[in-house]
Amino acid sequence: MKSAVTWNTAHRGAPDLDSVLARFNIPASFSIRAWSPNYFDAIRVLSSAEGWMTPELIPKETLAAWENSWPTLVAVDIDGKLAGFLRAITDTQITTYLCEVLVDREFRRHGLGRLLIDVCQSLVPTTRLDLLSTGEADNFYRVIDCADFQGFRRCSECV
Repeated sequence: MKSAVTWNTAHRGAPDLDSVLARFNIPASFSIRAWSPNYFDAIRVLSSAEGWMTPELIPKETLAAWENSWPTLVAVDIDGKLAGFLRAITDTQITTYLCEVLVDREFRRHGLGRLLIDVCQSLVPTTRLDLLSTGEADNFYRVIDCADFQGFRRCSECV
């Protein structure tokens, strides 16, 4: 399954998702797929359950963000339930920014978070991955060999 608009067309020269996935040992009860709009409602529900309210507060803008981001991945269980997702943006050369990485609490401790991040990095192998983390997730990122890195945020209403 290819992403909504730009999976192959806007990222010429990027490795094909299927060839990247072939390099990973994906648990038999899950699949990693390119995001498509049919996952958006499940992403909204999972985000809300985690206390991430942006998709509920501004759904049209959030959907547009997903449509204009890459790599965008979902982890799905064998019943088709969304188990997790990753949305990133990249310049394809130096930096890939992980905007959101979330695994449903029911599916944590199966390696899906690390798998989503590893697949993302394999799609843009020359780039570094940067992200902001919640305090609850800090140890997860340390375990998967991410270095602590201080960040800041400035909201549009500050301008």
